[in-house]
Amino acid sequence: MSSSFQKKSSQIFLTLFIGIIVISFMVSGPMFNTGTPDSIGSVAGHDIKVREFNAEVQRQSEFYANILNGGQPLTSQQMSQYKVYDNAIRNLVFQKLRIVVADDLGIVVSNEEVINDIQNQPYFQTNKQFDITKYKALLSYNKFTPEDYENETKDRVALRRLQNIVQHVPLSKGLENELNELYQDQRNAKIISLKHSEVRKLVNVSEKEITKFLSNEENKSKVEALFNEKKPVLSTPEQVRTRHILITVDEGNEEEALKQAKKIRKEVNPKNFVRLAKKYTQEPQGKENGGDLNWVKRGQMVPEFEKAAFALKEGEISEPVKTSYGYHIIYAQDRKDAVVAKLENHERSLAKEILQKEIDIKDMVAKATNEIKNAAGSGKALSRLKKKYNLTIKDQNINKLEGAGPTGALDEKQTAEIFSKDSGLFTFDEATQTTIVATKPADEKDVKSYNIEGLTNISSQQMIKNLLDNLSKEYTFKQNKYAQLPQ
Repeated sequence: MSSSFQKKSSQIFLTLFIGIIVISFMVSGPMFNTGTPDSIGSVAGHDIKVREFNAEVQRQSEFYANILNGGQPLTSQQMSQYKVYDNAIRNLVFQKLRIVVADDLGIVVSNEEVINDIQNQPYFQTNKQFDITKYKALLSYNKFTPEDYENETKDRVALRRLQNIVQHVPLSKGLENELNELYQDQRNAKIISLKHSEVRKLVNVSEKEITKFLSNEENKSKVEALFNEKKPVLSTPEQVRTRHILITVDEGNEEEALKQAKKIRKEVNPKNFVRLAKKYTQEPQGKENGGDLNWVKRGQMVPEFEKAAFALKEGEISEPVKTSYGYHIIYAQDRKDAVVAKLENHERSLAKEILQKEIDIKDMVAKATNEIKNAAGSGKALSRLKKKYNLTIKDQNINKLEGAGPTGALDEKQTAEIFSKDSGLFTFDEATQTTIVATKPADEKDVKSYNIEGLTNISSQQMIKNLLDNLSKEYTFKQNKYAQLPQ
């Protein structure tokens, strides 16, 4: 398939075409590079490519950053603490095992299906038509050969068909009733998460202790090393608060779209931009918010848009800018200059952080845990402790079938312990946090039957999980001997 598909391509295209579209599958920055080999290892004969590993590491790190780190990028210590690399490998191993399951079920993907899938990807299209120029240039930019990408597309289509097959496995009436009974066994739970790092911030370190610590050259080197690690987080990138009016381009109407954009540009100014954006923009969300794109950093938008937006001064409006989405009229509502963090501005706070890490906080965590348990039934007292310890508090119904659901707040063992009683207060101590759960019987009016589609999906996911668990015992991850994986 690869050779016939490539015959439609001409010679290597200029990289200027790459900026035309948003690269949805591109990793924003390399996490790991082995040099010569292009895979970190294999499972059942299926290679795990470096780019797959990098993409999964990025996905994992962004998840933990958003959930546990306030959206800030993880430090190398946090990457290790949350086992980002281990989780990435585990997910990729199970992904490859799904391909084994698909093979065992006789799922065959034809060349025509692969071609159709690729041609229907919007990032390979111009005016809703497949554009071989974009296809070849984008793959080249992301270091894909057409053959590699088409093989990965084949696996992706096979996995999609596997998921569709599994989701439509019929349930017996007995199993449906059993699952529904588990779902209806519910508790109302207040799940309170105490991060030990927040307790550590409350360790008292005096200014005198900080000064003494920094008088030692070895300690100053420790502070500098920590600063260099955190510098990207401590620094503030250049940003532009932007709004835009988008006029989309369909096949055959580019000239008319440009004419319309130029006409609107003559009409808009900073005072009427929001109102006219709601009137003219062809972006659905923009009609609601006046074309607001909020604060934009470099690397977030397609190159043509970014170049124009960052060239504007505060309060300026651009002439129509062409991207693959259409013509944009961009308003730079506000700007923030980049601020590069300096060691002298953070030296004392980082020294304090190092000193706090040297203190055993076991007793402090125990005290905080007792405070929270005593306040669990009092909204006012718990609100005070939430502010003091930056607690995460979730009120929700949990059930025997799904536990706490997709939040990840409770694992299977913890859920089982909670359902061992009708109600109560439970404490779960882990390496980086303590979770306190106050439960009571769920209000009967809130307990409903689960629909058959939901039950089928849960059953199918459990079936797949069991299959993969069994396969993982047979097929293990074989690391490439040249790949030194990060710890």
